[in-house]
Amino acid sequence: MDKIAHRYTLATLLVMLLAFPAQARLRMGLTGGVAVNELHFDRTIVDANHRAGFTGGITADLPLPVMGLGIEASLLYTHRNNALSDGSETFERDYLEVPLHARLQFNILGLKKLIAPYVFTGPNFAFLFHDNEPTNYDNSKTYASWDVGAGVELISHLRVAASYGIGFTKAMKSVQLDYQQPEVQGKDRYWTITATWLF
Repeated sequence: MDKIAHRYTLATLLVMLLAFPAQARLRMGLTGGVAVNELHFDRTIVDANHRAGFTGGITADLPLPVMGLGIEASLLYTHRNNALSDGSETFERDYLEVPLHARLQFNILGLKKLIAPYVFTGPNFAFLFHDNEPTNYDNSKTYASWDVGAGVELISHLRVAASYGIGFTKAMKSVQLDYQQPEVQGKDRYWTITATWLF
């Protein structure tokens, strides 16, 4: 599944590059925010609490010729923090994340340069580079999720957005200490609130 996620990432980036019109005005920006994460396990014998982490990095935004449409790609450092409800394990994971979002922006009564709401959706690919090495679980080196969100752009530079992401590949799995112990897999579900300043 990790190889599939890598190939999907490269294919998506290639399609985006081929689709970019030469006359489009690429904008770069800085992003920072809060990421509230929950591990959703496939077996009810394990439960995890919501924990807050943080995210930050750089963002590239490219408007498309079609009215209101655009593509937003980011490179983010994201710290995810979780703990099992019984307190037996904690999970601290650091990722490089690459969210690739299609965005639809609305022009309200000609006020686009002052305030412009928008919605967005797209895949998010995460690459693990550090964790706290939990004793009973192995973290996946890569995972993929899907984001859906909404936001508002103010004075053509500041974007404030909130999104919800659902992992569709596993973020971790339990270590089977014996053959009678069932394997447990966890997928990320998370809320993210960010602010981005575009130059």
